[in-house]
Amino acid sequence: MNVLHSGYWLGQSTSFIYKDLIRDLEHFFDLKDYGYDVSVLSESDIHFCFFFYQESYQSLFLTAAKLCQNLNKGLVIFHSGNLSKEIMELEVVFKTYDISKTFDQGWAKQLSEQIHYQYTKHQEILEIHQLTSMIQKQNVSKDLIEILRYIDKNLSRTIREEDIAEYCHYSVTYFSKFFHKTIGVSFRDYLVLKRINLAKQLLTAERKEKISFIAFQCGYHDVSYFSRIFKKKTGLTPALYRQLH
Repeated sequence: MNVLHSGYWLGQSTSFIYKDLIRDLEHFFDLKDYGYDVSVLSESDIHFCFFFYQESYQSLFLTAAKLCQNLNKGLVIFHSGNLSKEIMELEVVFKTYDISKTFDQGWAKQLSEQIHYQYTKHQEILEIHQLTSMIQKQNVSKDLIEILRYIDKNLSRTIREEDIAEYCHYSVTYFSKFFHKTIGVSFRDYLVLKRINLAKQLLTAERKEKISFIAFQCGYHDVSYFSRIFKKKTGLTPALYRQLH
């Protein structure tokens, strides 16, 4: 029987991977496309993430790699063509897959087995490393980790960029540049992505709840505005998304 791991996916969307590979991966991994949402790496029960690397995602990749290094996690990298030696030699790189080469049907199974051995059987060892001690390495700003966690815990509330900047003792201009350079998207776009991802989860997990209530849980007090943003980001209305999932 196959072990089904949670397969959190960062970087370029899974929709840009050819279907045979995705279907093969889905035999062993419950793929969840998180895009720019690197805060998922701070979750204690996640030991690795997939990352579909493209040059346009360079800053996001560097942030993900630094978080993985601080939190003792691994990255499985998908790429097309040659990958730089600097990336290949990073300690956090657990496995790589070049999608430009011939499809390897046994690769996903082999990866699943390696992950099961590395991260499941030795989970008690990995859990010894707590976030506080990892932050002391200072490869990723402590402020950044606190910001990502604050956003994650307060999505139902009003979150203003100027308030976060003030909390970190930054000017709004500096904070805006710092966040965009580190994560790869603007603070506002990141917040929208986080809220839409939460909405997706709630729409399928809480099927009896009204869409207006789910919008409120995601920080949207105007259900019409929430529906417009949700459709813009997913191509579906909240109601249709729930129906199809």
